[in-house]
Amino acid sequence: MEQEIKNAIGLGISELVIESEPKPEPEPEPKATVTIYDFSALLSKYEPPKKQR
Repeated sequence: MEQEIKNAIGLGISELVIESEPKPEPEPEPKATVTIYDFSALLSKYEPPKKQR
């Protein structure tokens, strides 16, 4: 009876492998933050000259 219970919950299986805890993944480095002011400066830098009417 005891052996049947062990087999039912997987303790009697020799193929059962105990896995070690996974290593925590390193946190990704923070990406550079672009503000609306940076974006505006970049747009105005590469904006074609305006035509005068």
